[in-house]
Amino acid sequence: LMLVTSTRPAEGKSTSSYALAMVLGRTGKKVLLIDADMRSPSGHGFFGVGNEVGLSNFLAGDNDIDHLLKVTSFKGLSFMAAGPMPPSAAELLSGNRMELLLVELLKAFDHIIVDAPPILGLADAPLLSRTVEGCIIVIEAGGVPIRGIKGSIERLQAAQAHLLGAVVTKVRRNQTGYGYGYGYGYGDGLAYGDRDAKTPA
Repeated sequence: LMLVTSTRPAEGKSTSSYALAMVLGRTGKKVLLIDADMRSPSGHGFFGVGNEVGLSNFLAGDNDIDHLLKVTSFKGLSFMAAGPMPPSAAELLSGNRMELLLVELLKAFDHIIVDAPPILGLADAPLLSRTVEGCIIVIEAGGVPIRGIKGSIERLQAAQAHLLGAVVTKVRRNQTGYGYGYGYGYGDGLAYGDRDAKTPA
């Protein structure tokens, strides 16, 4: 049960969530990808399905989980869209409905990936991070300044989230070996553990 987020929009967060869900599905496990970015939903586009119903419906009081789930054409992979945009996503997430939903879904799925909104400027991702086992932060190579990345990590830590690691996206060949100066660098690989940042146990 993990959450995928980023510092700001357009860093490849949703694409990374989608790719991770597909890889896990190929292992023979039952996987669910939840689009929890109710402010700017995009996950339904990957599967060519609608966004008429989804997570926001359950958070607003709809208890019929089955009709919110969509079986995809990919092996082992199901999807829950974000649903209609609510007046206040943070208000819906501040209650216990998200935790109740995940408890129920874990009875049917081996892995659940929550595609969360970006961190800075929004309360959604820190609120969602309290309901999962760990978080992955997506970082665009050469994109967000180091202070922005550091601020994002600190916000997750303040919410007592467990940071599992990071995925670096949009790496260009001429950037190979470039380091962010925050205790980690990257080469040709896209994923790495955050070995140096102090995270809660």
